[in-house]
Amino acid sequence: MHGVRGAPKASLGIVTIPDSSTSVRDQLWSPVQNTSVWLAWWVHNVISTDELLDAFRAVQGAVHLFDDATSATPRGLMDVLKRVREVSDRAPVGVEERPLVSLVLAGAGDVPPLPAPSEAAQAVNAEGAGIVLADEDPELTHVLVPEVVFSPFHEGEAVLWRWYEATGPVPPLPNFGPGEADEYLRDEMDAAARAIESSVHVRTPHTNARLAVGSLSDAFGLPGLPAGMARRAAQLMARADYAAAIIDVARRSSPGPSLDPYLLPLLCAIRRARMTAVDYAVRELLR
Repeated sequence: MHGVRGAPKASLGIVTIPDSSTSVRDQLWSPVQNTSVWLAWWVHNVISTDELLDAFRAVQGAVHLFDDATSATPRGLMDVLKRVREVSDRAPVGVEERPLVSLVLAGAGDVPPLPAPSEAAQAVNAEGAGIVLADEDPELTHVLVPEVVFSPFHEGEAVLWRWYEATGPVPPLPNFGPGEADEYLRDEMDAAARAIESSVHVRTPHTNARLAVGSLSDAFGLPGLPAGMARRAAQLMARADYAAAIIDVARRSSPGPSLDPYLLPLLCAIRRARMTAVDYAVRELLR
């Protein structure tokens, strides 16, 4: 996770952690992808609260705080879930309705599919990822954005969840289904491979990418997804992981960061694939 790092949050007694660099590697895997799926399963009463708490801590860290404007001190993960339940219980449920929970990602050249301009969109742009919650009002959207902070209360790092609200229509996802997202991702992978080979005369690192999937997954500490994931959604996430591994391997090759102009469009395709996969998985959960 990455984003804007600033002054101490005096009201909460926490300090944002200085970010020495916003690397491409930070954008390859977002733990919020997995967190959003686990949260959706909980909202739809497929998993227990204990299972959800375990997943949150396994995916994003042991300590979670909630930036609640009504309190002068940080609140905890249960307070986040209580607020999520209040909102989701009022929202309409159905395959054709807005998903109760969805994933939103942003990066270079990619604006998040949120009402703009809004503070929520700015926060996702800064941090790179957020979880969107539907409301009973179709013109109201709730967005949870996590940020890694230092908490003196816990003498270490914590995930601070900020709650935003945005008013206005939500732009549709760039891709309308896993098939279209998968095709776009494949096309961008092929385009990146051709561009790299023609410009720097190196082979694209497909052979090492499968090993990189495992090593990157270990580095980011991501556990598995909940049982009952739609097969097409899981396959799309796996292809996004493979494309992300190719980027990581390519950037660790001798040409290194000079390959970024060819790889950044692929990052956009990866983000679209992940958002589409979560959207499809949540809709299929209702069928």
